[in-house]
Amino acid sequence: MIGTTISHYRILEKLGEGGMGIVYKAQDTRLERLVALKFLPADLSETPDARQRFINEAKAASALNHPNVATVYDIGEADLRSFIAMEYVEGDTLKSRVKAGRLPLDQVKAMGLEIAEGLQAAHAKGIVHRDIKPDNLLLTSSGHIKIMDFGVAKLGNGGMTRTGTTVGTLAYMSPEQLVAEDVDQRSDLWSFGVVLYEMVAGELPFRRGTEAAVIYEILNRDPTPLETHRPDVPPTLRAVISQLLQKDPASRPASAAEVIARLRGSGTGITAASSAPAKTIAVLYFENLSSEKESDYFCAGITEDIITDLSKVRDLRVVPRTDVLPFRNKEVNTRQVGDALRVNYIVAGSVRKAGNRIRITAQLVGTRDGYDVWADRFDGLVEDIFDLQNEASRRIVEALKVSLTQAEKDSLAKKPTDDLRAYDFYMRGREYLNRRGRKNTEAAIRMFENALGIDANFAAAFAGLGEACASMYESYDGRSLWLARAIEMNQEALGRDPGSVEVQFGIAMVYWHQGRLAEAKRTLLAVLEADPQFFPACMRLGILAERHGDCDLQAALAWYRRASELRPHDDDPWRYLAGLYRKLGQVNAAHEAALNVIEITSRKLEASLEDVVLLSRLAEGYARYGGKEETHAILRRVLELDSGDGQALYNCACAHALLGEGTSALLSLRRAFDSGFRGVVHSVRADSAFDSMRSQPEFQKFIAELQ
Repeated sequence: MIGTTISHYRILEKLGEGGMGIVYKAQDTRLERLVALKFLPADLSETPDARQRFINEAKAASALNHPNVATVYDIGEADLRSFIAMEYVEGDTLKSRVKAGRLPLDQVKAMGLEIAEGLQAAHAKGIVHRDIKPDNLLLTSSGHIKIMDFGVAKLGNGGMTRTGTTVGTLAYMSPEQLVAEDVDQRSDLWSFGVVLYEMVAGELPFRRGTEAAVIYEILNRDPTPLETHRPDVPPTLRAVISQLLQKDPASRPASAAEVIARLRGSGTGITAASSAPAKTIAVLYFENLSSEKESDYFCAGITEDIITDLSKVRDLRVVPRTDVLPFRNKEVNTRQVGDALRVNYIVAGSVRKAGNRIRITAQLVGTRDGYDVWADRFDGLVEDIFDLQNEASRRIVEALKVSLTQAEKDSLAKKPTDDLRAYDFYMRGREYLNRRGRKNTEAAIRMFENALGIDANFAAAFAGLGEACASMYESYDGRSLWLARAIEMNQEALGRDPGSVEVQFGIAMVYWHQGRLAEAKRTLLAVLEADPQFFPACMRLGILAERHGDCDLQAALAWYRRASELRPHDDDPWRYLAGLYRKLGQVNAAHEAALNVIEITSRKLEASLEDVVLLSRLAEGYARYGGKEETHAILRRVLELDSGDGQALYNCACAHALLGEGTSALLSLRRAFDSGFRGVVHSVRADSAFDSMRSQPEFQKFIAELQ
């Protein structure tokens, strides 16, 4: 064909040949540019249905416009063979590089980010490649990556190239492709994981000699640990590749955006276990082995009490419940969890409740080697639950070789209440409060009231009720009666447990809502003096510095960063950092913070798919990153689940404003304000999300109404 003209393309030379066809270098005689002309195999265009599918796929691929994706220019047909005209780029495929052996780690990270960004752009338009491999990754002469063959690799309806039954390349195929299941973007992420592994190790993760052996390995075996091939692989990169190569698609990252955030981890504050202090620990939710599934809240309560007990020990850094919640009710790999949560130890266990007897089984696992450091079981009567919990906490501390002060010993031995029925209601209340949303908050209030009806001296129940009432006032119903009740409940808790930092924080929040900001600040600083790791105080001090009184953006930045270090897997500090970096004109830092919001909220949503607040935060994260289509898709889901939640409505307003959709933003703001969400009053004047709207008369009128 060299020298011939097909349509308006003059064939210059053959570039290559593979299972998806022959590629030629050609001259576009109309636009006078070089193109890569790919002729598809006859069997992919021999029927009308196949040709139409090819046209549809090519149209979809041509909509992609991204620096890391080869552009599709045109489609056509010659001698009953379909062809596609693509961007011609000088360079060689990544295959030639990996054939020469493993790549420098800085190149792995740089190329990996570009591949992930190309995938993110395609997946945002609903396009799945299905054949990600080094042959389809072009390395340009300037050293950048271009993904080729979008819209071509999909044509064969899934499976192995060599047999001709399905499309894909065996060594890079996901388990779901091999068993002919429907695939989505997570299949591309698996293939991407294989490519990353090959770049790092210099060999494939699944590479037995025969097709059958490779298929068996992909479906049943984990690859050889990367550190076996290369001890210098950073734990962060090792964790990313390990998660990408999970057999179950649900256990892989939810999106390419999440992978991008993880690959950029060294610049975001989300780092790996090796950088953690020596005594860092995560307590995973204990498994409910009882026949009564409604005992789940009981197991959750035991887990959270052990977290609370261990958090009182100054020489331990304990991951809060919000960070371990995404791993609840899931089978997990301890090394992956260790990398994800930046801890060196994990506590896992189970609870079996039968009649009036209970058994707690607990084990302490080192995340670096996956071996048990300690394990034991604790049997007793249900009314002995406090003693059993405290004994388990004490034994964990002993296993970690941490010395307790007398005050810490007394704190661990202290019972929250003498009545198990009151404690049962209290744990139910905490479970409802943790779920968030107006209905759950109202249910929590009823549970705390029931607990106090049984034990009128239950300090923790008073504190919980005060927190729930403050939440109603701040997020769902701004009537002063809720604030008055929060004040009353906090005073009751303070009289019974004056040393509790939670109670002191509750008092600070009362000052906050009363507008007594100087007193709120003094109390928050006192809380941090008593407990330097008290995350909520850091967040509120950051908000005070950014949005109230004498605006001090550098102080706010320091508080938010401190909060992100205390809880790197909580989306709140990253949301505020994204906005603050935007104010400071630090665009790259704002994008990285937004990626962290996307990653964290996506993972949390795995445990709570119907959480409108989390969904709205995810929408805001995508909007801050510039993902318009993803934002709109999530906003539609929020509207479907709309419960009139003021916080969710405010986050939606931020997302609309960030995308330049002023009318929709203002509508959501008004709905949030009308729902009783007082955060509108406190935040809208200073939130950088609304900077583009500040000169608009309607926005100024709305601000005036808040006076």
